[in-house]
Formats: sequence, structure tokens, C-alpha cells
Amino acid sequence: MKTSLRFIPLALFIFCASVQSTPFDAGNGKQGFKLTCSEFNSSLEECKTKAKDLCASDFKLVEHHVLDHPDAGDGFYMPTEHHLVVECNKT
Repeated sequence: MKTSLRFIPLALFIFCASVQSTPFDAGNGKQGFKLTCSEFNSSLEECKTKAKDLCASDFKLVEHHVLDHPDAGDGFYMPTEHHLVVECNKT
């Protein structure tokens, strides 16, 4: 029982640490996406690849914000997160 409980936080972390995308209307007739990428199991390049997939290869990077979690010294590691806002060039 103790062994399985030890892996629950890791499983939750891996589940939450993928490339997340949320569509939005860019206001000019173009589709946009807000992407959140955790460096735990995906890189910034994988995040941009996801944007290319969502926008059929052609997108403009509107905003890129990096959220770096400082080490709290409690033994839990929080990886860097990239928050991208992209606008698809094709309508």
C-alpha cells in the first residue's frame, strides 16, 4: 500500500505536465491558441510543434511568458512552464 501511494503524486504530475492548449478567437477572424508547456516532459520546441499542428504549420507568436518556480527547499521540484499565445495565419 505504501509503495503505491508513493507513486500517486508522480502520476498526477505527469498527467498535468503535458502541452495544454486552449482555443480562442483572435478578433480579426483568425483562430488563436493559448499553450502551456511544462518542461517536465515537453520542451519549448515541442510546444511550438503543437502550435504548428494546431495552425496547419503557419502561426505567429504573439506572446511568450516563462514561469520559473524557485526551489522552496521542501523536496518538491516544479519545472519551468512556458505560456505561449499564438495566432494562426490561415483563416
